[in-house]
Amino acid sequence: MSQLRREAYGEDIGQHSWVTAEDLRSDALRLKLTPATRLLDLGCGPCGPLTFLMKTTGCSGIGLDLSGAALSVGRRRGQSMGLDGRLAVCEADLDSALPVASGTVDAAISLDVVLHLRDRLRTFREIARVLIEGGRFLYTDAAVVTGAISSEEVAIRSVHSLTQFCAPGFNERILKQTGLTLLETQNRTRGMLSSARGRLEARVRHQADLEQLEGAEGFARYQSYLQSMVSLSERRALSRVMYLVEVRSR
Repeated sequence: MSQLRREAYGEDIGQHSWVTAEDLRSDALRLKLTPATRLLDLGCGPCGPLTFLMKTTGCSGIGLDLSGAALSVGRRRGQSMGLDGRLAVCEADLDSALPVASGTVDAAISLDVVLHLRDRLRTFREIARVLIEGGRFLYTDAAVVTGAISSEEVAIRSVHSLTQFCAPGFNERILKQTGLTLLETQNRTRGMLSSARGRLEARVRHQADLEQLEGAEGFARYQSYLQSMVSLSERRALSRVMYLVEVRSR
């Protein structure tokens, strides 16, 4: 899998979804991460991006995810990188109250996760609660509808779990209700397209090994998903957008 990530993304940081090391380096500056920062990652999975940011900036990290198996991998990853003393992970449902005390987090990230939430307004309010005043939250939404999408494409894009598609401006309107101030947005669809193409091609090169892990049907289903993402991104029918917000006042 490490070899697959190197081929697909160009740099292996243990990432999943459409996350790249290049984006994270610039995002670390946006979030003002330092060794004194306590960073919260909502939907951290196996902690690839989180541990990358911790190693790069010296910050401490808290990872929340619904998957206990993914968190176990994250713990081992942190230990292998010498970060276990600064990394805490916790199994949590992001559609419920966050298991974090109010005003105790300096910065937060959620990378390609909000589209799977049932009520992002509730989650955003929870994030505003746990952040300190002046704390920043950066997230990406890879399901902003900016063109025509067929019902078949919607079904393929939703293969992983519940997926909430939204119109341009929806996130901005929701954020206004949370006490979070929008600082910046950035369209990252080009990076999503590059990642989808890279993963698609890398998986073909390792098809035999992947079919042993996923089965022939599972391999074909995931290839179909990636092919659909390439098409949607090329047509700009579905966009991936980064949002940076800040807690300005209580």
